[in-house]
Amino acid sequence: MSSDDAAYRKSVRNMSLVLAAIVITVFAGLFIPPYLFPSHDVFVGSTSSYSPYGLALHLQMNTTSVAEGGTLQLSGWLNNTSSSPESITTANNWGVPKSSLWGPQCSPTWPVGLGVMQGHYTQDNYTQGVLLQAPTISYGCPNPEFAPSSLTFEPFSSKVIFVVGGTPGTWNLLTELTVSPGTFGPMSPGVYTAVFADEFGDVLTAIFQVT
Repeated sequence: MSSDDAAYRKSVRNMSLVLAAIVITVFAGLFIPPYLFPSHDVFVGSTSSYSPYGLALHLQMNTTSVAEGGTLQLSGWLNNTSSSPESITTANNWGVPKSSLWGPQCSPTWPVGLGVMQGHYTQDNYTQGVLLQAPTISYGCPNPEFAPSSLTFEPFSSKVIFVVGGTPGTWNLLTELTVSPGTFGPMSPGVYTAVFADEFGDVLTAIFQVT
């Protein structure tokens, strides 16, 4: 084999290695990060999921980036996805500590709640996070509220009908929370996880940042 042939073969081999490296790099950039290294700087303002009970959970934020000392509005709601009423036995089976979730004051049996965790958590690992303690206000509340044994969701609605002690009542399970410097104490810059949960064990998460 002449020196020219050897040089040519070496050049082809080197080019093949370079092309292979480029292909591997492109493949890794397209397919590996979403699974192994999820991006922490891509935020979505609203998210939804479905429960085995025929209900849908929705979590919405008015912004995904708030300045330190700013205000963030969280909205969560649970609604029936069926065209007919859906009656569900109450469960008290929370996927996260209910005591750290926020719901309407004076309604301790409210079946959904909102919360915030410091850090980046998803549906797969939220159990590793710790909820910031939600504010509580107990003064000015009437007599203790008793939990209904079941909730009947109206068709395609967040409105539920229940009976406690023979007395009917209604709730609209749209829950809102304003996150401000005084809500959970000072929130330093970083990534946070908004959490919406119901008493049936369903948990929904969304990510926002404090800059």
